[in-house]
Amino acid sequence: MPVKRTQKQQQAPVKEKRSIAVMTRLANYIVSLPRLVRVLLAALFGLCVTLSLSPLVDLIYDRYFFSMETRMVPALVSSAFGLVMYMLGWWLMVGTVGERPSPRPAILWYVGTGVFAVTTVTVLIIFGVHLLNFEA
Repeated sequence: MPVKRTQKQQQAPVKEKRSIAVMTRLANYIVSLPRLVRVLLAALFGLCVTLSLSPLVDLIYDRYFFSMETRMVPALVSSAFGLVMYMLGWWLMVGTVGERPSPRPAILWYVGTGVFAVTTVTVLIIFGVHLLNFEA
């Protein structure tokens, strides 16, 4: 005996297919950008991850691990996170010469993380400039 489906149950798969189609189109759009734009986007995201993590890494290092012999460690740790972000971007969005990376959901996660890092750096800059003007 066939099970009757309500109208809501019939619409659910359609909405899911639409959202998957939108995500696929967005990933396809990112991959279809010119190669130089994708390289610069990966570099921007890597730099912003480095800049946004620096205050947190410095705070943790200063409170728990500070030593005059290891004062370069926070910069190296922050830079390592930025380099990993850049390499991920290269692998996901740029690819090798002549290759067009396949659009996949990981690209959207990468771009979302990168946009979050850019937003974080922008907020840090705004608060930093505001505090400098307030103290002066």
